[in-house]
Amino acid sequence: MGKAYLLAIAVFMLSLNLNAEIPVHSERVYQQGVHQHGLAVITLALEGDQIDVELESPAANIVGFEHVASTPEHIGVVAKARSTLELSNKLFSFIGARCELNALRIDLSPVLDNEDLESEHHGHSSHGDLEHKTHSEISANYQFYCERSFTLTAISLGFLDHFPGIEKLKVVWVTDSNQGSAELTVESNTVYLREIP
Repeated sequence: MGKAYLLAIAVFMLSLNLNAEIPVHSERVYQQGVHQHGLAVITLALEGDQIDVELESPAANIVGFEHVASTPEHIGVVAKARSTLELSNKLFSFIGARCELNALRIDLSPVLDNEDLESEHHGHSSHGDLEHKTHSEISANYQFYCERSFTLTAISLGFLDHFPGIEKLKVVWVTDSNQGSAELTVESNTVYLREIP
């Protein structure tokens, strides 16, 4: 199976799960569900020895606001958020296999002005300018290579520890052999991909 296919399945599952479990309080329904403060979404696809992970979150969960950072304090908060999102060794703990980060792309463009965007990785959200004025989404894409990925049983995620604005972390995952979803909290932050032998 190709990665795009696996991610499409994961996104489809997520949209079904989000629509079933989360009441819609807003007219704005985005690609992967509802813009809801306190909730962030991770899609995870494991194919062969590669894991692709995508985090999507309202900016308020990550930086505490959803407007363009214009004060030195807000610009500092965005810089700190970027630094934290870059700490893959603090955000991911792989159980059963050794995995290393191959690639990382962070999109903080909704909370950065045009000058900051010149140094930012491009990859704007598809929500359009109107939505960015009221609701901003931040994303981070991680790609890992895992030695002996068939021994990987679980992944602990540290986003809830490092971003207090995230109250719930919805994770949808798909592997070559199965799929699932989980809602993580600070007390329970591990996704089990396989049964432990």
